[in-house]
Amino acid sequence: MSDFTSPRSFLRQIDLASLDLFVLICEWGSIARAAEHGGMVASAVSKRIAELEALARTPLLLRHARGVRPTPAGELLLAHARTILQGVEHLRDDLSEYARGVRGLVRLSANASAVEQFLPEHIAAFAGQHPDIRIDLRQATSRNVARAVRDHLADLGVCSPSDEAEGLESRPYRRERMVLIMPRAHPLAKHRELAYEEALDYAQIGLRDSSTVQEMLDRQARAGRRMLRQRIEVDSLSAMCRMIECGLGVGVMPEGAYQRLGDARDLHAVPLTDAWAERSLNLYATRFEDLPAPARHFAAALAPQ
Repeated sequence: MSDFTSPRSFLRQIDLASLDLFVLICEWGSIARAAEHGGMVASAVSKRIAELEALARTPLLLRHARGVRPTPAGELLLAHARTILQGVEHLRDDLSEYARGVRGLVRLSANASAVEQFLPEHIAAFAGQHPDIRIDLRQATSRNVARAVRDHLADLGVCSPSDEAEGLESRPYRRERMVLIMPRAHPLAKHRELAYEEALDYAQIGLRDSSTVQEMLDRQARAGRRMLRQRIEVDSLSAMCRMIECGLGVGVMPEGAYQRLGDARDLHAVPLTDAWAERSLNLYATRFEDLPAPARHFAAALAPQ
């Protein structure tokens, strides 16, 4: 007798509720706690797991004194279950967009530099041509942008290169130049350009959450055996401008962002001569050709090939 099970038959036997329950057990590390959290009795949960193990023909959980943990086969099921459940969640969200009359959704993650400089105009132009496609924009650090794309939490990401972006497909988006921002009366304001090392004598205003620029500044200080006098960390480039305007320190940001945020304030920008001060912003996807149609259209508009 053949033990072949077709994919459709296999999926009919593994219901989504059982997969969700299995993920819950692995996250709690306990059948009893998962049952309590899911509003079930522990015996019913154990029965569901026994049925899954019978279907898989191999143990999925190891029982120990403090609870349970997945076997190697269970780890494999856990990874697939999360992907399947996430896909169902995306399906539900996409269908709800259609029900509301919005015919497409692009999940976009971008760093502060792209959001402050380039994306608003490009999103506005795209929206004018595609009024039925909604752009869900989330701002994050470059590393978190790449991580969101890799984890399928975003269709597309716009950020500077980082080790988190390795393995993702990329397209060039824009280039930017970093400048040092300071009050107009600051001693460094007399320079036409300068190396960042000259700014290390002054208090710094930085971006929170380890942005790639912040990591480069830390590295530059260590290379010169200097201390980075980080006085305040902020969550946005506009907040950085405000802190600098109040005389709390100097900061590094893209020239384009300064022109939009700081040019009208009592601030001054000096271009940096360091090699890292010229950098690129890229558009990232796991695979561009596998994107949903709305995201493919947006990617083509943002970074045409």
